[in-house]
Formats: sequence, C-alpha cells, structure tokens
Amino acid sequence: MNTFSERAHKIIIWCIEHAPACNLSFLRAYNAILRSVGGPRRATTYFGSTMLCDLRDRIPQMVFHFGVWEPNISALIEQILSPGDAVADIGANIGYVTLLASKLVGPQGMVVAIEASPKIFDLLAANISENNVGNVRLVHKAVSDEPGLLNLYAGPPSNRGQTTTLASKGLDFEATVEALPLDQILTEEERSRLHLIKMDIEGAEIPVMRRFLDTLDLYPDSVHLIVEVSPSEEWPSMFHHMRAAGFAAYSIENPYEREWYLKRRKQLTPVQVISDLPGEQTDILFTRERLPTVERSRPSSKLGSRSDSLSQP
Repeated sequence: MNTFSERAHKIIIWCIEHAPACNLSFLRAYNAILRSVGGPRRATTYFGSTMLCDLRDRIPQMVFHFGVWEPNISALIEQILSPGDAVADIGANIGYVTLLASKLVGPQGMVVAIEASPKIFDLLAANISENNVGNVRLVHKAVSDEPGLLNLYAGPPSNRGQTTTLASKGLDFEATVEALPLDQILTEEERSRLHLIKMDIEGAEIPVMRRFLDTLDLYPDSVHLIVEVSPSEEWPSMFHHMRAAGFAAYSIENPYEREWYLKRRKQLTPVQVISDLPGEQTDILFTRERLPTVERSRPSSKLGSRSDSLSQP
C-alpha cells in the first residue's frame, strides 16, 4: 500500500469496528472488494513489520485488516521474550510469530522458523526477505520425533494454516517432506539459548512433545512452550507428563472468530492456570518459571505505541 491507501484502509477498518451493527457483513464485503482487484496486499503489523497477505487466507486476512494475529498469544510472547533470546517457531506459516519474535530478541537473538509446506515456505521466505532481518534462520522441514520422511496434506486456500502431516484430516496430498527432531534441527547454541518454542502443527504435536521430554536436558530450565492442543487420546497423558516434569500449564484465550477481532477492545486477563486438560482445542503455555503478568488483550508492552493506532483512524 502507499501512504494514502494505508491511511484510508485504517479509517475504513475503524469505521467497520465502530459501526453500530452488521460489522461482520461490512468486513466481508470490504474484503471481497479488495480481493476482486487481485494480488497480495502489503500489511503493516502492530510491531512494525510488513507482510505480503493473500486475502483469501484466514491468517494473512486478519493480519492485513487488524495488524495482528492471535492478540493474546502475541501479548504473551512480548512478555516472555527479551533481547538475546532464541526462539523456535514450529509451523511458522507465513512468518507472523517469526517476525514478532525477531523484533523482540533483537540483533543478538535468534529465531529459527520451521515450515514443512513447500507452498507456505515460499510465502514465509518472501516475508522474511521483505523485512531484511538478519536474526532469522529458515528451515524447510517437518518436525517429528525421529528422522524420516512425512507426507504433507495441504489446507484449503481459505485456511492454509490447516496444512498437516495427518492423513486422517482428509486433505489433499501436497508433498513428501524431510522430518527431523527439533534437537537435531537446532544448533547447540540455539538449544542453549532457547527461551520459547511456539508450535502449531495441526494435530501432529504429540511426537514432538514426546521427543522434547526425552531430550529435556538439552534445553534451559527457563524454556517456555506455547502449543496448540487438539483433543486426542494421547494428550491427557502428555499433559500430565509435562506437569510431572515441572511445567505449570496455562490456557490462553484465543478465539478465531472475526467477530472477536472486530470487538477485541475489551480489557481482560487472557491466561488461566489449569491442572487438567480442557476438553476442547486450547492454546496452552507450559513454563517452569513464574508466569509474567499479562493484563491486556491487545499487545503493546515492549514494541512502542503502534498498537494504540489499531483502534483509531
């Protein structure tokens, strides 16, 4: 976008957010108009990175319209990371968390962005190149519990984030990709400085978690994990193994509905300590440290005042 069109876009989104009714219908209509003129759109995130966004796809659509994806998780990542930390972004998708973490850990930190899908990896690489960051290492592999090959099944254009290695999801075959354990993907220095693992790999998390616990001595005691947990027969046991290893668990409020993004100005505490696994899909923070205080649904603590502009033209 040029300066004028970006300003106009912010005004339109502000008007949609503050419309007395039909907010979602207005947003859908506006998105359809933008899509009709074709091509990816350049978005500016609340933390100042730029991203190329396909408005057919859920994640880039939200980033383009609101400058943020998963606001509560973004706020939590801001609280967890400090300059010099290392981060593993497993299932990096188009790079939103990678770019956020890159800003937070600074030039002395490092972010390893791991994405298995060939199609999505190209979009990830383009967004990293767009921002000319020097502290990100891109890895085109799947993460699992042992070296090998895994079949990958593509999510639809409307939600590429559903791409998975699980054939049971019923999606179309995309590619066969190399898989490695996380401890073999990361260098010794990256492992020794690792402060956050962010993982969203659409139901394939259990083998990665199992390997993580088996190699726990390779990582600092201060490592945090933010994991999307989908109900399965294996997760209750894994949850209690994590607790037995000394990790406290916190659920993170993370609605995906567009209506929530339109009305997310409400102040809230988005995390809650849990002692049992919820019965529905939940994003969970596992940590052996005292949880940082997070009191706002909109991230803003470390990265300046740009987030203040998200709710005003």
